[in-house]
Amino acid sequence: MAAGVAVAAPQAAQAVSNISVSSTTVVSGGTFTISFNGTADSARTGAGENFYAGSSSFGNLPAFTTIVSCTGNSAPCTNVSTIGQRVPVGDVAAGDAFSGTLTLRVNPGTATGSFVLRHQLYGNGNGGEAIEDGPTITVTDAPPPAADLAVGVAAQPHLGILVPYLAYTLSAHNAGPNAVTSATVTAALPPGASATDLSTGCATTMGTVTCAYGAIANGASTAKSFHVPLRLLSLGHVTVTGARTASTPTDPDPANDTASATCTVISFILATCP
Repeated sequence: MAAGVAVAAPQAAQAVSNISVSSTTVVSGGTFTISFNGTADSARTGAGENFYAGSSSFGNLPAFTTIVSCTGNSAPCTNVSTIGQRVPVGDVAAGDAFSGTLTLRVNPGTATGSFVLRHQLYGNGNGGEAIEDGPTITVTDAPPPAADLAVGVAAQPHLGILVPYLAYTLSAHNAGPNAVTSATVTAALPPGASATDLSTGCATTMGTVTCAYGAIANGASTAKSFHVPLRLLSLGHVTVTGARTASTPTDPDPANDTASATCTVISFILATCP
């Protein structure tokens, strides 16, 4: 080689597309959206943006994700054999701009881990750009379903010479985010007190009333009621405390699992329940 003659170093292939993702963390069973855009470096027939999983223990992208939707496509988005997924963008000339999105769902039950999202613009018959690494996406366990059940207790006096009593209502409000499928609320009565006229689904033993609730939708409430008859021993403060003793699914906030209502009984014809 003649002195003074420089040899140009080989240049790395230049990517002609760019991608971003809606989130780099996704729960098993959840979705994420890939946005892509670029300018074709050369004419490509039947081009499409291909996506692959690299550097992962999950296997190829179609093994653990499913196509939900796509945009910018000239034909249905599809799996590329068992290797990746593809958003067709049609024939492109050199300098043509292209863009689109692909929304994928991580299959329920997918183990935790991470993978590198890889991509390339590819044309049928004339190849494509070099495969480029995009962001690393982490798959996490789906959070267990939860429903925050808030307990309420209200009271109202029904007085008079004949069978005076205090009417108590046990309410259960579902603050979500999921539906309650079943719940149990137990009310503690004052010492020596008993309960009568119980709602369907409620039972009493000495000193307690236990009420079973069925399904409660997110944001909905339901209530059960019972009476506490007044006797001479009932004079003074009569307090009933309700507490969530069971519910499905898991209750994430124990702070609102109990509530109380106190009535002040002066006589069989005079009582107040704030």
